[in-house]
Amino acid sequence: IGKNVMIGSMREKSQLDVALRHRFYHTPLKNITEHSVLTQLEYVGLYQSRRAFGEHEAGIRWYGKIKSWGVVRREEIRERPARPSNKDELYVRFEIEEWQRREPAIVPNGIGVYSLLFTSSYLFERARELAELKLEDEKQLREWRELRRKGLVHVELDHSYVDLARQVTGMRVEN
Repeated sequence: IGKNVMIGSMREKSQLDVALRHRFYHTPLKNITEHSVLTQLEYVGLYQSRRAFGEHEAGIRWYGKIKSWGVVRREEIRERPARPSNKDELYVRFEIEEWQRREPAIVPNGIGVYSLLFTSSYLFERARELAELKLEDEKQLREWRELRRKGLVHVELDHSYVDLARQVTGMRVEN
């Protein structure tokens, strides 16, 4: 599955406000362990944490098509001032064509995003719950599609953060 969507975690409302207003997203380069994925990315999705946004605003509610990206020092990102401790750190800055509402939102259902999650546009367009974005092979996708015909599918992971989970541990239809 080609991973062309990056989901970034928003830890506070001001971070979301700045990203939406200035049509960009930034993340430390060190958070992207496979640098080759940068050339494949087409979209950025924004995950709003339950802690910062509350139960009713948590999840992925915004996404945007990447217009361009570049690696810069953190202090060069002026829309959100750097801390003295990280001003020289390398960041990837993504310019976004325009942010769009994700309707319906992809809900956390007990799962979160710790820093970054990479997924496919196929899953991003179809997912209802965050854990569904972790499906990684054809066998899992087939099982998921079969279960989707019967109703809402709950995907179980081996970690409460989808990007830190190593594997899908189960799938079942919600009643």
